[in-house]
Formats: sequence, structure tokens, C-alpha cells
Amino acid sequence: MEAKQRKLALVTLLGKKYSGMVDIPSDTSRTTDLFNSTNIFWKNPHEKFYDNAILMYDARLFLDDNAVYKKFEQIHIKLSDIVYLYDDIEEIGNDVEKKRASAMGRQTLEGDQAINIIIRQAANSFYDINGVFSGLFKKKSKDKFIPLTQANIVEIYRKEDKWVKKPVRLPHHFICINNEHIESVSFG
Repeated sequence: MEAKQRKLALVTLLGKKYSGMVDIPSDTSRTTDLFNSTNIFWKNPHEKFYDNAILMYDARLFLDDNAVYKKFEQIHIKLSDIVYLYDDIEEIGNDVEKKRASAMGRQTLEGDQAINIIIRQAANSFYDINGVFSGLFKKKSKDKFIPLTQANIVEIYRKEDKWVKKPVRLPHHFICINNEHIESVSFG
């Protein structure tokens, strides 16, 4: 099986966004499964410096939505620093994936639930995330990354002694949230 690459965007605790290519075992590999695996896939294990990191190629570091701060041929990003990530693929959440999720839901009697997640504060900001979670949250809460569809994110940050809300633009409204950084969850 020949390894492939997929374009991802990763957002870290301090709001830095990395965008670039990561290795995946095959085109059919789901990003959520890749990040929740006990062994992150490495096409070349000799490049692995950290056990808890992902290797990104042709990466760009953004400090805001459009301004590239720096480019990297390769960079290791620790999984523990990632708050959320998303595929930069237009087909994410396509009809085939929706049918698959629906069939799995019928088999397991797990339904879709509206969810609100608050991420821990770091450097005077935090994220308020709304979306739809499919499945049993109790079961998925043991995973490293929790997938959400129909996601909307608002960054709340302190500016001149006032709290400011800044909507985060997502290309396809599908994200995976690092379970480690979740402060609170509500359903409904």
C-alpha cells in the first residue's frame, strides 16, 4: 500500500494556524482515525523526533486568517498543542460520508446531537465551539480527537479590558477537537 498525503489545517493553543500536507496510509483513511490511532502514521519512521507529533510538509504558519508568518519544508507539531484541526478537502462531509454515518447510527442506535464545547483559556483567549456530534459522546470522549460536523467556532479574547468575539472561518464546517483542551460540554 503506497502512502498518500492530505492537506490539513491545525490550530494550536495560542491561535497559530499551520496549513500543509501530512502523510496518510491511503486515500480512504479518515483524518479522525489517523489522529485517534495509538500509532500516528509516519511514511518514514526515521523522521520521527517526537512520539506524540505529526509531521507536516510544505507547511505555512499563519498568525491571522491570511498573513503567512513563516514557511517550513517540514515541521513536527505536537498533538498536545493542537486545539482543533480540519481537512482542507472540499468533499469532506460529502454524501457518501453522510450515508455511512447514517447507516452506522441506525446500527448502533446512536444519533446526532447538538453540542457546545468551551476550550480552556490560553493567553487571554478561548474558543466557543458549536456543532453536531454523531454517536455516543461517552464512548468518543476517550478518543484524543472528537469529530464535529456543522461546526461553528468563535474565538473570545481580551482586548483593552473588554472581551471580544471573533468568528473563525471554516471552509467545510467539519473539525476534530483535541479532547485534552475541552473545559466544558453541553448538549441540546
